[in-house]
Amino acid sequence: MRAGVIKNSPVTLEAVILLSALVVYLTCAVFNSGVLHPDEHFQILEFARWKLGEGTPQAMAWEHVAKIRPTLQPVLAMGVIRLCRWVGMDNPFHQAMVMRIITAVVMLFSMRQFVKAAGRWVAHQHRNALTAATLFFWVVPMISVHFSSEILSTACLLFLLSGLLRPEQPSIRDALWMGIVAALGFEFRYQMAFAYVGILAWILIIGKYRWQVWCMAAMGFLGVTALCTALDCWYYGRLVFAPYNYYYMNIVQHVAASYGESPWYVYLQQLAIIPSLALGVPIVLSISIGTVRHYKNPVIWAFWSFLLFHSIISHKEPRFIFPLMPLLPLFMVWTYEVVLYRQNRSVCITVISLLALVNMGGLVHAVFTPATSGKTDMMQFLCEKASGKECLRVKTTGSSNPFRTGPLIAQFYLWQPVDVEEDYGKNRNEDKKADMIVLKQGDTENREQVLTNGYREIYRSIPQWQNNLNRFYRIYDSNAIFIAYEKK
Repeated sequence: MRAGVIKNSPVTLEAVILLSALVVYLTCAVFNSGVLHPDEHFQILEFARWKLGEGTPQAMAWEHVAKIRPTLQPVLAMGVIRLCRWVGMDNPFHQAMVMRIITAVVMLFSMRQFVKAAGRWVAHQHRNALTAATLFFWVVPMISVHFSSEILSTACLLFLLSGLLRPEQPSIRDALWMGIVAALGFEFRYQMAFAYVGILAWILIIGKYRWQVWCMAAMGFLGVTALCTALDCWYYGRLVFAPYNYYYMNIVQHVAASYGESPWYVYLQQLAIIPSLALGVPIVLSISIGTVRHYKNPVIWAFWSFLLFHSIISHKEPRFIFPLMPLLPLFMVWTYEVVLYRQNRSVCITVISLLALVNMGGLVHAVFTPATSGKTDMMQFLCEKASGKECLRVKTTGSSNPFRTGPLIAQFYLWQPVDVEEDYGKNRNEDKKADMIVLKQGDTENREQVLTNGYREIYRSIPQWQNNLNRFYRIYDSNAIFIAYEKK
């Protein structure tokens, strides 16, 4: 049997891997509703809704007034919303799912291009393993379906690295394309410039690209940046240069630091913790080995530049290093080739099997788990219950209102007459008149009182069976699961 070809079949192993990945990612896009961070909603979907003429101050984050956010992604969201409405899809939950599906397909294509280019840096017999490890590393599908600035900028980074990993220098046309892709990555998320510093250093020291390549790439980058600046001016209705506003507010005015500061080594810890320690510790070790063995690879330069600059900035969040996640399997394959490949076969099989088993558990959990403890699923459940009614009266506490995040209300999803009152428990007689009561799982005292008042549990934002897996992978906070109660 030829390597990479299934016996007695014209279908290659690579094709099977890609088709399986497509099924996994589309399934994840359907089930992984919600957002990994409030910015994904309030600075994209609510920004889009505002420009469509439907926004209100209660849904707008302070970044809108400060005019610091790039508007390319909200404008793309506007296009998807208009297209969905044009074909009769008015349900905002379905519109958000369409955006997740589009993001999943874009990420799959970008990762396919990346592993195809990175394949020349691993042994031929390990290229399918690199493809499978990249696409099925359980953290990657979970983050890759979200229509967020971190993920779309990640896709651009992967496209850019695909061009840099080729053995020959880019053609003039390819250089123009790489400049365009780099600019789009920057416009989706300005912090992608941290990776570009390392890439530029690699081009100067290792790649040594000719000046024509530099010029065409610069033209592509500056051209897209100019167009996106014009888009920002149109969106905000005034002359604005959003990248400078972002720098001024977050760095000069220290607004970002006001959301919390962390020591420089936190991201190294998170690289070990996020995938679970069973996978994370080998990953951190593989980063060290891969860096030493392949220090001339542009992935190394982009990876460390991105990580080090983020480590310098005092405010840190796990989502900031999401762009590094699709790169980690390459380090793992490099380490496998150095450490395990020439070892005893039984030892090699045992180690790989254990890591694969841990990863499979995470993959099953991640694919079917909604984000943010199922907050968006609870919103959808309430809207479906309110459909066709004059009004669905819901009682809750301020912290248990699924439509609220801090002072902001997710009005994008309030498309049915749901009246949420955040005064549960203040008047027990009034509580008994509510159509439904929503509380968090951690609110045990109020949950017991609800049952005493004659209500019964009818819906959980995350099924109970997933909590067992969550004890190990910790994708969500179990205490933050939303539970809906209805009068018996």
